[in-house]
Amino acid sequence: MGSDAKPRRRPVEAIESRTQRSIECERRVRNALARLTKKGVPFTVEDVCDLAGVSKTFIYDKRRPLLTQAVILARDTSQNTPTEPATEELGAATASWRERAINAEALAKSLRNTLRDRDDRISDLIGQLFDPQGNHLAEQNAELRRLMRTLHEKLRAGEEENAKLRRSLASARANVKHERERNVTALTAGTSYSHS
Repeated sequence: MGSDAKPRRRPVEAIESRTQRSIECERRVRNALARLTKKGVPFTVEDVCDLAGVSKTFIYDKRRPLLTQAVILARDTSQNTPTEPATEELGAATASWRERAINAEALAKSLRNTLRDRDDRISDLIGQLFDPQGNHLAEQNAELRRLMRTLHEKLRAGEEENAKLRRSLASARANVKHERERNVTALTAGTSYSHS
């Protein structure tokens, strides 16, 4: 054997490495099991495997009977419990997003009305730059300019707020759409599990 040859790993190191990997995989399985149980929707052993990133062989390994029993018991429990609490929770979340969308629309409408009122006021002020005889009023004109500057700043701030609310409204609508899709997915997943 030459001095350039790599030393072979000893069996103790290999066994220790394998043991550490097994402990990590078991921890991931237990975390996946906890997450799926917390959701309250029916799941299968395959779902646990996918979420934990392990194979079914790992779960059904006879060296880990407690893990196997825990997964099977949780699966059976999830498939025997009604999905009504999960459906109610999803319905409440959807209602919350719908309420936020309605509030955002009402606020956007209110801001549009405020902007329209400000535009009318600016038009009135521009018309008041001259007195009835057509003379230009310098002092009042300067005051009106300051007022117009202030109104323009408020208008710009209102437009920015309106844009922000429109983005918020679009986001709320997207969230409602996403929640609806999740509801459909959860409900169809629930019906497919019940037929299994």
